[in-house]
Amino acid sequence: MSDLYPYILSYSVSALEFAAAIIASIHYKKYVNSSEAYFLHFLWVTFFVDTILGPLAGLLKLDNTWLYYGYTGISFLFYYWWYYSILTEKLYKKIIIVISTIFLILYVLNGINVELHKYSFIIGATFVLIFAGFHLHQLFNSDYTLIIKHKLSFWITIALVLFNIGIIPFILLSKYFNVWAFNSVFGIILLFLNMVLYGCYIIGFIWTKKKYNHF
Repeated sequence: MSDLYPYILSYSVSALEFAAAIIASIHYKKYVNSSEAYFLHFLWVTFFVDTILGPLAGLLKLDNTWLYYGYTGISFLFYYWWYYSILTEKLYKKIIIVISTIFLILYVLNGINVELHKYSFIIGATFVLIFAGFHLHQLFNSDYTLIIKHKLSFWITIALVLFNIGIIPFILLSKYFNVWAFNSVFGIILLFLNMVLYGCYIIGFIWTKKKYNHF
C-alpha cells in the first residue's frame, strides 16, 4: 500500500484539477469577457503538466524537477499578471511590476541550486498573498461588497489565500520533517489544501454571474 501512496495522492490531486477545469469550461460564458477567462486555460495547462508531462518524464526516467520548477515560476507570474489586470489603484500596479521583476530575478538565480527551490516558492507565495490583500481591499471598498459571493475574482483570491497560508509554513518546516517522502502527514495536508484550492475555484465558477465579471 505504501508503494501506491504517491500514485493515489497524485491522481487525487489530478482529479481535483480536472473537475475544476471541467466546471470552468461549463461556466465559461459567465466570465469570458473578464481577465478570469485566462484561468480556464491555466487550469487545463496545470492538469496537462501534472497528469501528462510529469508522469511521462517519469516513464522516460527524466528528471522532472525543472519541469515543475519552470511551471511553478510561470504560475506565479500568471497570478501577478492577473492581479495587475484587475487592480485599479495605480500604486498597486506599480508595486506589482516592481515585485514581479524582483521575483523573476530571484527565481532564476535560485533555480541554479535545487536546495533553494523551496525558498523560491515561499517568496512567490508570499507575493501572491500581498496582491490578494490588495484585491480584497479593493473589493470591500467597492459596490461589490453585498454581492461579493457572485464575484469570481473573490473566490479565486480566497482560494489562493487559504492555499498559500497553509502551504508556506509547511514548506518552511519541511527541513525538520521527512515530508517529501510522501508520508501520510504530507499527503493528507497536501490533498486537503488542494481540495480547498480547487473547491473554492469550483464554487466561484458555479456561483458567479456574468454581470459582475468585467474587471
